Amino acid sequence: MDQYESLREKLSEMDFPCKYMFKFIGKEEKLSELNPFFQDAEIKTKPSSKGTYISFTAIIIAMSADHIIDRYKSLSHINDIISL
Repeated sequence: MDQYESLREKLSEMDFPCKYMFKFIGKEEKLSELNPFFQDAEIKTKPSSKGTYISFTAIIIAMSADHIIDRYKSLSHINDIISL
């Protein structure tokens, strides 16, 4: 079973095109690696209360479930970030 199958099932209930929010948490230097993949997005960042981690939120206009899953796959090489 594809690791994205559960996500694909949830996304199949959505009407496309739509806004989709990607959320990640990690160290600032790792999250900066996400920027090139979200040049088409509205991006917000926020430090944790102790400043140890940064949350990264990117909102895009998604055209399909595959569009979202392909974006996640393109980020899979970035280590030490948590996708929410």
